[in-house]
Amino acid sequence: MRLHKPTLAELPLIVDAWKKSIAQATNDQYYQKMKLEEMERNPQGYLASLDDLTGGGELELENGTKVTRLPSITRYVFSDGLPVAVISFRWQPGTEELPDHVLGHIGYETFPWARGRGFASFALSEMLKIAKNQGLSYVEITTNIDNHISQKVIEKNGGEFLEEFTKPDSSGGGLGRRYRISLEGSI
Repeated sequence: MRLHKPTLAELPLIVDAWKKSIAQATNDQYYQKMKLEEMERNPQGYLASLDDLTGGGELELENGTKVTRLPSITRYVFSDGLPVAVISFRWQPGTEELPDHVLGHIGYETFPWARGRGFASFALSEMLKIAKNQGLSYVEITTNIDNHISQKVIEKNGGEFLEEFTKPDSSGGGLGRRYRISLEGSI
């Protein structure tokens, strides 16, 4: 298993994985569909966006609100030559604080057919090293209130439960759980 920025040659595998994942989803998959469209429309641009160290530009949220895009780094986990998970880290330079519309520094997804095999835990462990290199002392990660598997992934990587909270409508509403992972010391 390997976490890396995919190549242009690997992009068709990622497109196929997202199409399959979206087809199996029970929710809207707004952002996933948006990224899939970008991959198909502008493959080189999509790959360049996986290392967006400056941010800027406009991002339209699911509810239509327009916000400024944060700097971000996105990586994929590959196992046996196939994409099995994706993870993104976003931040505001110079602070651990995030705008209200960003629920956490790190978000990840394991494709449905690859769940339960440790890919999310591996991806988070590796992404924490990348986050530490950006100078943050901690990251916050949120989950849906009933996503016990993701909560275990976070706890396995040193996450400490902070609070239950109500997610803003721009993030789908409902209850969530917020965790913090310290980046101080060795990761």
